[in-house]
Amino acid sequence: MAALPLLRDVQPFGKPAQRKRPDLVVVPRRRRWPALLAGFVSALVFAGLLGAAVFHTQLAERQLRIDRLERSVAAQREMFDELRYERARLRSPVRLAAAAGEMGMRRGRNGEFAEVSPQQLARQLAAAGAIDDGAVQIIVGSEPLEQFRDVKSVTAGQP
Repeated sequence: MAALPLLRDVQPFGKPAQRKRPDLVVVPRRRRWPALLAGFVSALVFAGLLGAAVFHTQLAERQLRIDRLERSVAAQREMFDELRYERARLRSPVRLAAAAGEMGMRRGRNGEFAEVSPQQLARQLAAAGAIDDGAVQIIVGSEPLEQFRDVKSVTAGQP
């Protein structure tokens, strides 16, 4: 079997086989820096936009967290005010007098002071423990926490 010649090897009729190489010429070098600069600027703009989107998302999440905390603080303050009102209502002298009357309690008949001898005072101090002059320094303030701190500072070493 005979091999068929390839078309590139076949010469057209009437034309001599000429293979001429093109002349070599120096091609001016293309400038690449504008393309590189445009690519760098576009990458920088893309990174900036991506960073802005991430920053905005973080900002929105933190604002939601702050809003939740503010609502929680407002609710706790409202509950504190309600409890403080309830405490004031329960501690009011009018209510205490009415509750005492319902239990059968009544006011004392005399308001006189009893004199105590120094020996009786010494026995009482020995039984109760030493009380320093700090006991008379308790000042009734408007804040319950301050009152608690004052009482604890005076009674710190006592049982």
